[in-house]
Amino acid sequence: MLATSFSDLHIEGGRIFMYPLSIMALLNILIIAFIIFSLVKKNVINPKWLESIKQIGGLAAAWGTWSTIYGLFNIFKAIESSDESFPIQVIAGGLQTALITIIYGVLIFCISMLAYIALKLTASNKHT
Repeated sequence: MLATSFSDLHIEGGRIFMYPLSIMALLNILIIAFIIFSLVKKNVINPKWLESIKQIGGLAAAWGTWSTIYGLFNIFKAIESSDESFPIQVIAGGLQTALITIIYGVLIFCISMLAYIALKLTASNKHT
């Protein structure tokens, strides 16, 4: 069953995996907003803030990947230990659910990298 809301994705993807990803996304949004606010006020941007956007995005991609691999491991373990055969639709649904975390992690990573590039170019143009 396809998730219809953000909270459904958190439940289907596993709260223990999705909440850290949401915290990373929120943290990056706050850092991006802080940098934009600082640029508007024409303050000097510490390069560590820009680097943190990139690092948090990378961590989100890694966490999403790890979570997916962990989920797949558990799916295959359950299938292997079962005495009954499962229809392909059940297996496909489990695989789809396992991929939620990697999609979310990579989405956070892509947004982080786009923001990093745009803010780095903007910050360097203001100081040249």
